Amino acid sequence: MVSGIGRTLYHRLISHFQSPKYVFQASPPELLQVDGVGDRLVKNILTFDVEKAIHQEEKLIKLNKVSVLTFRDALYPENLKKIFDPPPVLYFKGSILKTDSVAVAIVGSRTPTRYGNYAAEKISTELAERGVAIVSGMASGIDSIAHRSAISAKGRTIAILGCGVNITYPRENNSLKAKIQENGAIISEFPLNAKPERANFPMRNRIISGLSLGVIIIEAAEKSGALITSDFALEQGKEVFAVPGSINSPKSKGPNRLIKMGAKLIENADDVIEEFPHNIKMSFKQIPKEETEVSSLSADEKKIYYLISEEESHIDTLIQESQFPSQKVSALLIQLELKGIIKQQSGKMFVVN
Repeated sequence: MVSGIGRTLYHRLISHFQSPKYVFQASPPELLQVDGVGDRLVKNILTFDVEKAIHQEEKLIKLNKVSVLTFRDALYPENLKKIFDPPPVLYFKGSILKTDSVAVAIVGSRTPTRYGNYAAEKISTELAERGVAIVSGMASGIDSIAHRSAISAKGRTIAILGCGVNITYPRENNSLKAKIQENGAIISEFPLNAKPERANFPMRNRIISGLSLGVIIIEAAEKSGALITSDFALEQGKEVFAVPGSINSPKSKGPNRLIKMGAKLIENADDVIEEFPHNIKMSFKQIPKEETEVSSLSADEKKIYYLISEEESHIDTLIQESQFPSQKVSALLIQLELKGIIKQQSGKMFVVN
């Protein structure tokens, strides 16, 4: 809270004095020994009303029922400790578990296409069902879909905010925020009542990637916050994954460019999990296709899927048994093929993929 002290200088001061308490008790000559500390900053530190600041913040913490972690707390996320500039303090509502270290971030467009919606729901659901915590920024669009899908799959999800945890942004996500708290955590490095200012969001994005083993980009323009998150992931030595999109869609420019640059092209959760360390991969069970990909199908798609046997089903048989018009069955079969759930054999025979 002292003017002029950012994350890097904070860690430098703590490294030198071992405790925030001793920073405030230090003499001007002692403070000036720390690289980056000048006369103005010395004045800011020594004139800062510590007792008043602590009293006000503790009052807000109790009023809003918020928990606080410092960098030295045992529960402070291990993944986040390893980045270049970890947040000195984390405010959170909900719960932070040691198992949340097996986490993947999913970010993307605030105004996704139907394809983007489908991809975010599918991959988030599959990962959550395998026990992977889903991390995102609770923004509209892909972020919100990722959180909701994880919750629907009875998995863990963590939202990182660019404001105080007692503020909901965007406002329409108030009910989603409450559900995330019940199934994971809302986290912020910003003090309570901090507004969602533009400069906060790039800082927020480094925490999204920092908490995760890797970052998945689903639909993003060439200049977007999602790509800033992928940049942080690369700097932090994390995996970067991208869902490919149409060459005609501006929203696919970002992920398609990342793939050209070496990001891994993914289509499902297995594509992500196979990049995990061996000890983490061994802890996951294989989820039958029926529990993952099929769960996101429409009612009509599911009906056709369940009518197809693994020994092949002819299109005429599917038309007869479904009692759908032939054109509708043909369209549904194409949709299921595109999703990779069935495949067509010769003679208009279909089989589960």
